[in-house]
Amino acid sequence: MHDTAALILEAVMNSIEAGASSISVRIAVENGSVSVITEDDGNAPMSSDPFREGSSTKGEGRGRGLSIIKEKTDGRCRLTRGEKKTVLCFTAEDDGSMDDLFSALLPLFNLNKAMTVSIKRSSGEIVVSHAELEKRGAVPVSAQGIKAFRTFVNGLEKGENYG
Repeated sequence: MHDTAALILEAVMNSIEAGASSISVRIAVENGSVSVITEDDGNAPMSSDPFREGSSTKGEGRGRGLSIIKEKTDGRCRLTRGEKKTVLCFTAEDDGSMDDLFSALLPLFNLNKAMTVSIKRSSGEIVVSHAELEKRGAVPVSAQGIKAFRTFVNGLEKGENYG
């Protein structure tokens, strides 16, 4: 089973595998659904149907990530490539996996040093960047970093100002 947080992780992994050095994730949780937009600077060739299972330019046995996203979102997804930018958009049911931001965000921030995640919910918008985590000693690569990351995310959820 894939929850929405896992689909976001699939999208980010796809960006990394496409050679992205910078990834931005925007998440909006409202009215029972989660809308996700990932934007990256990856430049791997794109197949004619990137959502077809097994469709991959990365080698044999690859090409599951985007097909999983298509399947789990009932086809509510699209992938576009512009000049120096690839954008993946999808919408999934709000399964509650974004309610615990610490657990939802933790796997993302060890993947890419130029990661920025923006989460918009009814309570407001939260923005977390890898650069901000580095400044606060909260990159979750050690027990101490994970503890600081949890404190940082919990503070953001409570509306504490980290400016």
